[in-house]
Amino acid sequence: MAISANASILAMLKVYYRDGVENLMFRNSPVLKKIKKERVEGKTQNFSAMYGRGGAVGGDFLIAKGNAATVSKAVEFSVEPGQLFSVYTMNSKEVQASQTKRGAYMKIAGAKMFAASESFRKTLAAALYGSGYGEICMAPAETFVASTPIDITLPDYAIMAIDIGSQLDVKAALNGAPKVTLTVNAIDGNSVNVTPSTSIAVLATDYVCLAGSVDGTNPLLPVGLGAWLPTKRANLNTSFFGVDRSIAKDRLAGAFYDASAIDEKMSVTVQKLLQKCRRQGSQADLIIMNDADFLKFAAEIESTNTYFTQTSTKAKREANVGFDKFSASFSTNYIENIIDDPYCPEGRFYILDSEYVALWSYTNVDKISDGVEGNAAGKQNPMEMDGEGKTETPYGLIIDDYLNIQPGQATSNGPAMDVTLQMFGSFVVTNPSVCGVGLFHGANGIA
Repeated sequence: MAISANASILAMLKVYYRDGVENLMFRNSPVLKKIKKERVEGKTQNFSAMYGRGGAVGGDFLIAKGNAATVSKAVEFSVEPGQLFSVYTMNSKEVQASQTKRGAYMKIAGAKMFAASESFRKTLAAALYGSGYGEICMAPAETFVASTPIDITLPDYAIMAIDIGSQLDVKAALNGAPKVTLTVNAIDGNSVNVTPSTSIAVLATDYVCLAGSVDGTNPLLPVGLGAWLPTKRANLNTSFFGVDRSIAKDRLAGAFYDASAIDEKMSVTVQKLLQKCRRQGSQADLIIMNDADFLKFAAEIESTNTYFTQTSTKAKREANVGFDKFSASFSTNYIENIIDDPYCPEGRFYILDSEYVALWSYTNVDKISDGVEGNAAGKQNPMEMDGEGKTETPYGLIIDDYLNIQPGQATSNGPAMDVTLQMFGSFVVTNPSVCGVGLFHGANGIA
């Protein structure tokens, strides 16, 4: 209801503006912030891994001697870097119009830097659980008509990786050509309105991938856990960073436990994978699962346990619903906390020995941090980047070890410049044998 119906009164009243800009985007990945970041150089990053002791042992010396050539089996992984770019454009008019709070909620340059940083973080989080091809989920079975908007349904963890304006390629194979490219128009929960580039029928066995993630048939994004610890084990005979992993799958591609078709409790599934990792000598200290699975896990435990906390006043009683954390153990292996990461595909979980998991990068990756500690609740306030944006920084190929600034397209509003956040590197698991991946009962997604 208006303050007054009198136009003269309204003309004398001002509009009250609250300072600052709010962040309505999703939280960032707690796991991405937690894993080690290491600087690397060179054309590749190689490491050796011994996967076998050989069979030159026995009570008969002649038989043992005959097998001497089998002793000490090893392979050499040759890790090649992936890459990720997040770009924004600025012109002089935007910069000058937002110099102070008198003209803008925050400086346009700072707002664009914040948005580009968020795009960088969230896409890298999706890559952490992928294989470098930008896969985010299985496709919905749908018939598309060229240039005709349509609503499709995607799982929650896929929604985390996309935004308004994202382009998605639907493929029959991760290293194949796109069947159709979908441009995201709107997102409402799991309903995503997209405009297809061509008319085609898409199958439920197809993949939805972030466009621009493949060079021919080779992945462009950093290779993540989806490739280092794969759940699809049939094609491990192909070269992965120079290694055929089919000869010793659990050692070279990590432990794997598939309960997707087994009706068993999630807690049992976690313990069975932990048992496999322990057998391989793991000192596992990290369990990762999707936040929806975390909720199911909590419900499973709550169904067999009821907790009440009573105050000193007998007339009052408080009850807590849910859990703030879980721990898991098998014999002397004890993992203090299970991290809920909404970017992890639902139905899939990981047990990691974090000593052997890292992000190897040629560039500074400080922008991964959003100021929120570990798995704490919250997200970054855009106003923390109000003074950033590099509006007075000279053009340069690499600035602050992660930025590129170059002249942009000339516009009717004056000259512009392009600012690029760039990262070159790969996720790596240097000892896959002490890490593992599992599938919960009913898992049917990208896992």
